[in-house]
Amino acid sequence: MRRNPMKKLIVTVAPTSNFHGKDANPALPFSPEEVADSVFGCWNEGASIAHIHGRDKNGLPTNDTAFFQETDRLIRGKGCDIILQHSMAPANPYLLGQKEGDIDDGIRTTYTDPPPEMASIEVAPSNIIVDGTVYNMLWDRLWAERTAKYLLEKGIKPEVELYNNSDVDDLEYLIERGVLAKPYYVSFVMGMHRVNNQASRYSPKHMMHLVDILPSDTIFSVLGIGNTEFEATTLSILLGGNVRVGFEDNIFIEKGKLAESNGQSVAKIVRIARELGREIASPSETRQMLGIPPLKI
Repeated sequence: MRRNPMKKLIVTVAPTSNFHGKDANPALPFSPEEVADSVFGCWNEGASIAHIHGRDKNGLPTNDTAFFQETDRLIRGKGCDIILQHSMAPANPYLLGQKEGDIDDGIRTTYTDPPPEMASIEVAPSNIIVDGTVYNMLWDRLWAERTAKYLLEKGIKPEVELYNNSDVDDLEYLIERGVLAKPYYVSFVMGMHRVNNQASRYSPKHMMHLVDILPSDTIFSVLGIGNTEFEATTLSILLGGNVRVGFEDNIFIEKGKLAESNGQSVAKIVRIARELGREIASPSETRQMLGIPPLKI
């Protein structure tokens, strides 16, 4: 088991969902101004990475470069040095009335000037099932290889999202193809199995097994969907891993109680981490840990 409890904790916040909206929690940010304000609050609470999705003026998912350009500008305008990570997932086809997600749609989020420091990347097909309808996301290894090579050449650090055991084999493939730079950074997505038949449920044994089979030189983070959020992230803290919280994953701060802000969720996991003896990594420390160049602003 890879465990180093003295290593500082990287806290990622995912403030805006690609699925639910303000109907689920009115505090969920949509506009660039709302997202920037939310990210700034989370930074003040200890988050060092912001995983960002886009929404248009009607509240629908979008990967329009202009949204990310403006959101980044507003965040930096607050003097905030948080690491900006753009999601490369297709804008949710379910909410857009489409049958299939355009897997290249998310690449537009990296066209900002300057480009994001990080981007999330998928490695295997995904099938989202909502209300009896299947929405296909047809990622494959060759797509992942091409996209990882593009990110490498552009100097964008990828966060590889892993949903099950076989995704670790896809990670190994990318490493063997030489398109990922050390240290490799991955995020285990736990508990999305209710709507994604490629995902796996959260359990302590399963998560520990996933950590055990990771390649060397890999730094891992964990996110838990819904009521698994704080249980899964707390176990990650104990195992020497890192965490992600925020409204994309969970709109509640405790059972039956909506979170008032993303910052409230960040503050909760930071408190838990410190109680367990983990100090919190700053954005500059996180850059050093992940091999990301210092921020130039």
